[in-house]
Formats: sequence, structure tokens, C-alpha cells
Amino acid sequence: MKKLLLVCTRPLITMIFCFTLFYLNPVVAQIQNDNIKGVLPNQIYDTRSLSMANTTIADVYSTPTIGINTALFGLFIDPSFIQFNTNHNWDNNLMQQDLTLPSLSHGLHHVTGRFVYLHKGFDNLPFTSSPSLSHPDILMYRGEIAYAIAFNNNLSLGALQSLSYTTTNENEEAKYWNYFADIGLVYAPDGPVSYGLVFRGLGNETTYEIIETNQTTLGSRLATQVLELGATLRYPIEERMYLSISFANEKRFGQEGLWYKGGIEIAPFSFIAIRSGAMVNFEQSLFIPRVGLGINAGILQIDYGIAPKNLTGEQFHQVGITLQF
Repeated sequence: MKKLLLVCTRPLITMIFCFTLFYLNPVVAQIQNDNIKGVLPNQIYDTRSLSMANTTIADVYSTPTIGINTALFGLFIDPSFIQFNTNHNWDNNLMQQDLTLPSLSHGLHHVTGRFVYLHKGFDNLPFTSSPSLSHPDILMYRGEIAYAIAFNNNLSLGALQSLSYTTTNENEEAKYWNYFADIGLVYAPDGPVSYGLVFRGLGNETTYEIIETNQTTLGSRLATQVLELGATLRYPIEERMYLSISFANEKRFGQEGLWYKGGIEIAPFSFIAIRSGAMVNFEQSLFIPRVGLGINAGILQIDYGIAPKNLTGEQFHQVGITLQF
């Protein structure tokens, strides 16, 4: 089985490598007359999920942070871990760090928390796509609480609540408090397939704009509401997993079309995993690839994911460290 898997994975590895080089195009900085605008992300995903195009909303065998689907915490095989992720967005030079705490469990109830810090990246960082353009000078602190209840060994319901405080270094009077929440459901019957459902966007999201004086101003608006349905297939289910395939359909209300997402993880050996995924919206003619790698050293797991597509908000890389107890 392992020899067959290795033979099958070699073309995939080659395809992923060429795929990344093709889409990692250099960006020519342009002078823009319009003000630079953007939205700070409400959803924060672990590195493995990002590498698989955010498709793992039904994967109870992974150890993701609470952003992908809070209900997963109710059915985790081993929820005792601490996870740290750091993300650098090449488009706006914003850096983000998040820390997920171990979950506390009592019977059917599970609670965990996460802390998030977002700030402007250092000047002249490599891969910054537009070094001649201004970048937002923002500080954001966020605290999140997640709760999940497992009705049995197969069904879990969860909710995430988040409160953030955002300001700028240039204007201390620009302060925004924002609240948002997500809810999720996971059904994992006996067998290789599990299913997940998530509704996101209950609350507000923070916006920013760089005006003519090169200062960053802040604002707030209703968050984009999202409904997502997905499934995960694992093989084998009784031994160490070699293959995981996830699919998800996502509807962002107020936007055209559906997002069709697919992700795959192949683990030819117990200490390494190769991941890839893609997001497609036919109505908007958008195709967004993702690739990543995971290294498992027992209690320590290191993950790397990259979104090389030259598209606003979709050009970043992220590193994740997970300590398993």
C-alpha cells in the first residue's frame, strides 16, 4: 500500500511545485490615485486548513484552531494541544499571530479560547507585493471563546464569540470595538466520511482606508454572512491515515456565485504530510490555489501554508506550531 501511495504521490508533488511557481508571479507596483481600502479578517484559520483551501470544516481527526468550525472541538480524538500561528499578508503587509489554548472538558461540554494580535509588518519584508504603496498602520487585539457540546460520539454543535479592539498608531482617537459570532455543526458517523455545516458573520467587521495624507482611518460595517457545507473523506480509518480529501461549498451573501472548494492531504510517512487545495468561483471567474506542508515530530507539529495567487487578500503565507500533550 505504501509503495502504491508513493508512486501516486510523485506526480502530485511535481504538479504542486509547478503549480506554485506558475502562480507566484512578481507584482509590479503601480501608483494609484484612489484611496487604499480593505477589511480586517474576522475568520482566522489554522495553517493546515489554509493549505487545504479552508475545506476542513468536517475533519474531526485534525487539530485545527476554532476558526474553521467550532463544533469540531466536541468530537476531537485528542483535544489536548496548544497551537500558535503567524501569518504575513504580502498584499497589505499586515502580520497576524494567534494562540489557541487547550480545551477544558466536562462531560459533553467543551470550552476553549484564543488570543489574536494583528499589526503592521516590518518595512522591507521580503515578498511584500507593493513596496512603493502605503500600508495600513493598524493594531488589533482580539479575544475569542468557543463552546461545543457533543450530543453523542457522532454529533456536535458549537458556537464562537469574538470581541476585538482596533486602533492605529497614527491616530489614537480612532478606536473600534467589534463583536461577531459563528455557529457550526458536525456529524461524524462510523465510517470514513464526516459532514460539517457552518454559518459565519453574526456581527460586524472592521474596515480601514488610507487617505491622501497617508493616514489610516477606521470604520465598521455589518459582517459578510457566509453559509458553508462540507465533507471529509479519510483513508484508512482504522490505521494511520494516508489520505484525507475534503470538499466544501460556500455561499457569501451579497456576492455573486458559489465558492467551490477542494483540498487534499497525503501522508506517505508518519512524519510528513503534503497538502494542496483550490477555491473556484465561476461567476466571478476566480481560481485561488493553496499549497502546504506539515512535519510531525511527535509532540511537536510544524505546518506551512502559502496562497501564492496575485489577488487582493489572497497572497500570504503562514506558519503554525502545535504542541500535543
